[in-house]
Amino acid sequence: MNEYPVHQLAEDIDRCLAPADFDRAAQSALLDFDRMSEPVTGRLACREGCSLCCRSLRVDLFAHEVFLIAHHIRSHFSAEEISDLLTRLAEHAALVLPLTPFDHATRNVPCPLLKNDRCSVYPARPHSCRRHHSLDFAACQFTYDHPTDLEAPAAHDRDLFRALTGAMQANVDAYADAGFDYSIYELGTALHEALTDESAWTRWLNHEPAFQHASITPYPE
Repeated sequence: MNEYPVHQLAEDIDRCLAPADFDRAAQSALLDFDRMSEPVTGRLACREGCSLCCRSLRVDLFAHEVFLIAHHIRSHFSAEEISDLLTRLAEHAALVLPLTPFDHATRNVPCPLLKNDRCSVYPARPHSCRRHHSLDFAACQFTYDHPTDLEAPAAHDRDLFRALTGAMQANVDAYADAGFDYSIYELGTALHEALTDESAWTRWLNHEPAFQHASITPYPE
């Protein structure tokens, strides 16, 4: 299994001076993360156009990942597409913000970045989405059909999932060690703020909590 080069990421973060530098560091780390999954690619039940997990799972991520997605959207979406997305994000926030993370996780709330059952920001999707994989479509269907059943066994490759989880933690630790916000944010609510409040980026650069209104998942006690 390919190793996750967290030391390289830490060095890249130290050299960052501009938004584009942070983008390159974050995107390079994601590509290294993807290489870890290569040994199981041929056994995956995941296929383009299958969006069951995107319609049933709460997506948690970190501020640096939110900003990478926001920068991707500004660079690749048309003005009309951004306007439509902001509408979906506002509707998503109105639905999600009154919910606890547990309530959100036990109902099927589609990701607002879905378009025609495909991820509209696929190259910039966060670690949590890249970590998620399945060896059995039936298990995904069961999770979707029974959203309150959190005890159903996942169909992950256990060794790979454990390794990817460790790499995710190493990624956020690199940013935390550099003094950056390491709160766990919900994707849709944080992205809406990143796209509508320019001061979020300034707060993050100043080593403050980036998002003031997004849904946050508490760290386990």
